[in-house]
Amino acid sequence: MKFPNLQKSLLCGIALTLSASFSAQAIELTAGHVNPPGEPCYEAFVLLQKELAAGSTGVTLKIFPQGQIGGEKDAIEQVQMGALTMTCVAGANLSAFAPSVGVYDIPFLFRDGVTHPWVVTDGPIGQGITERVEKESGLDVVGWWSAGVRHVFSRKTPIKTPADMKDMKIRVIGSPVYIDTFNALGAKPTPMPYGEVYTSLATHTIDAAENDSSGYRNMKFYEQAPQLSLTGHFFLMKPVIANRAALAKLSPEQRQEFDAAMAKATAYQRKLFAENFDGDIAWLKEHGVTVTETDRAAFEAAVKPVQEKYAKQYGADLVESIRNAR
Repeated sequence: MKFPNLQKSLLCGIALTLSASFSAQAIELTAGHVNPPGEPCYEAFVLLQKELAAGSTGVTLKIFPQGQIGGEKDAIEQVQMGALTMTCVAGANLSAFAPSVGVYDIPFLFRDGVTHPWVVTDGPIGQGITERVEKESGLDVVGWWSAGVRHVFSRKTPIKTPADMKDMKIRVIGSPVYIDTFNALGAKPTPMPYGEVYTSLATHTIDAAENDSSGYRNMKFYEQAPQLSLTGHFFLMKPVIANRAALAKLSPEQRQEFDAAMAKATAYQRKLFAENFDGDIAWLKEHGVTVTETDRAAFEAAVKPVQEKYAKQYGADLVESIRNAR
């Protein structure tokens, strides 16, 4: 006995399944960033790539690391245009496109670089900031990653107090709060792209720069600037931002798989930063770096006018709520 309607239904079902499978396999996301191998953002994107490749919905990820797509501002613009699906950038660079993220760059805002930042970003305070950042930039924030606590490294001079930085030409991220902070410390802040720091130190164009321990180590800045001073002046957020239209093309199942993979990558990235500091410091000392403890209270006192200026800009209540978040 023949069942033409049943056969027709089965054939239609198979066709739809094959069509959905083909469509899913055609979705390749792209990510670009400036970081080298070993740096937590680099490794987290690799994990995201592996998680998606092991999934069942056909989403894949192609990565362009180490500044292949340009600097961080270039990457943001490419994500806005849809040339890239996503990138991970310093919040200080994103603030030119989404001013609300700049509140996280107030010096000495966070108690630590391990727990306090995530109490904020993953809670109601952070959700409000995320919504404002998305509205201002037109992009989706799919993760808040860490760029660690930042310290100053210099070619010759160990730094214990702000007085040791007087007239020191130091590379900074080109955002107002970074420039204001190092002006308050008596230095000469010099904005320049991240990829130019090593050569600028080598040619004595700058005397110093600032970064987290992993960036300092993995970018080999210690070769040109072997004095590392633990100033701890900023905790730098590294939001992962994505093109909204590109993510909208994912089916509900694909988006669920993407979100789960991103959650794993985020937890991994934060864990790497939390665990790397002690190992970085030990390794750097073994490779000839002089590590100097600083008078943190003196640094915080010197930048108090900067804290007050930006608390007024972003709202004193918001800044206080971030400081007090538990």
